[in-house]
Amino acid sequence: MNKLYIQNLSMIITNKCNLDCAQCLRGCKNNVSMSDSVIESTLNQIYSIGNLAINGGEPTLVLDILENIITYIIENHILIDMFTITINGTIYSEKLLKLLDEISNYIDEHTINAFFAISLDQYHLDEITKLGIKKEFFDNFRKYQESKYYYGYRKSTKKLFREGNATNLDEKLTIPLRPTKTFITYANEHQKFDRENGICMIGPVVTVNPNGLITECDASIEHQETLYNYGNVSNSIEEAMLSRGELLLKPKKFERLANKSLKKYWNYNR
Repeated sequence: MNKLYIQNLSMIITNKCNLDCAQCLRGCKNNVSMSDSVIESTLNQIYSIGNLAINGGEPTLVLDILENIITYIIENHILIDMFTITINGTIYSEKLLKLLDEISNYIDEHTINAFFAISLDQYHLDEITKLGIKKEFFDNFRKYQESKYYYGYRKSTKKLFREGNATNLDEKLTIPLRPTKTFITYANEHQKFDRENGICMIGPVVTVNPNGLITECDASIEHQETLYNYGNVSNSIEEAMLSRGELLLKPKKFERLANKSLKKYWNYNR
């Protein structure tokens, strides 16, 4: 089995959340969080990651899991270009900022390469207001803004994916989730295609959910288990992607098409 380079690895580390927003694509919450065995099974297959994106649920509820991921990366010398995490801002955590210090210094002690964003739109504000924690949220928000790792806030796009809680919204506000096309190549040190000795490169996105299932990043919990269940990290990520019939390309074409696919993924519903 080849050690992998993954352009963007999304790890959904928990399905727990202290909010239940009307547009939440995850849908019905549960108490399932990522185990050490899933962390190891995932990262043990990887040589390098372009961007490691941590998602939930609400990651600040399980910072011990985030700490375990960062520790594993550092101890096993996994290369990372960038580390990102999205939180809902209702919990202020010095531990989160210290963990961002740790991973940013590991990536490059001279440059900030770790960032967090806060989910903030009308749906989140409605839920925060309903729970009576609006003042606490904005106090946290102001403190988070002072951090060098604060990237900004994320708001819902014009069209929401018809997943999870969003299936209860007006259908005019939603669009169906379409699977992200994935590309694979095998590149040697001269960036030539070499399936026998080259590094297996996968892009633009591979997503692992708390149970270790390989899935779509924006799928509901239900659809991660069924419609978008591509395999499990307890087996081979590489074989799971190949078994989907993903496109096997030469290295230069891989980079071009994977970047194009990622851009389309980010923008097709805006």
